[in-house]
Amino acid sequence: MGGHEILNYFEHRRDGAWVCTRPVTLTTPRESVAIRPGMRFDYGKKVGGIDLAEYLERLGSQFGS
Repeated sequence: MGGHEILNYFEHRRDGAWVCTRPVTLTTPRESVAIRPGMRFDYGKKVGGIDLAEYLERLGSQFGS
C-alpha cells in the first residue's frame, strides 16, 4: 500500500478525529498494529510510536482527505 492509500481506511470527522472505516494493519518501524473499524484517533494518541491523527492530517493535506 502506498503511503497515502491509508486515507482510504479512515474518515476525518469535524471535531478533528480520524475514525477507521475498514480493517487495516498499520506497520511502523516499531510494530504492526491491527486497526479495526470504529477505532477513533485524536491528536496525541500514539499508535506504533506515531501520532496517527497528525500523520493522517498531513497526508490529507497533501493528497486530499
